[in-house]
Amino acid sequence: PNAIAAANSDLVSCANKIECSDCVLVYDNEPRNKDICRHMEKAIEDHYRIVIWPEMIEEKDINEMMLSGFSPDEIQDIISKNTFQNLRAKIEFINWKKV
Repeated sequence: PNAIAAANSDLVSCANKIECSDCVLVYDNEPRNKDICRHMEKAIEDHYRIVIWPEMIEEKDINEMMLSGFSPDEIQDIISKNTFQNLRAKIEFINWKKV
């Protein structure tokens, strides 16, 4: 329901600028993109809550999910169920990335 779009994949820097203490960082679903993976690892190290997309999601981002027919409620549910932090985020990230 509340979101801020960033012009790049450095979501940690964006979150720091708005002093976001309880935000969830939602990166593009591109496990082979080295830049995104690097930023996600940094977010995990900095103890942010991040979304690790499940395998069933083939779309690159929320916009593509909407265009593919996902409803806003379905997207919110997927985000909520796949938001992780700290050790669990590390484990999920290792399983997600394919680099």
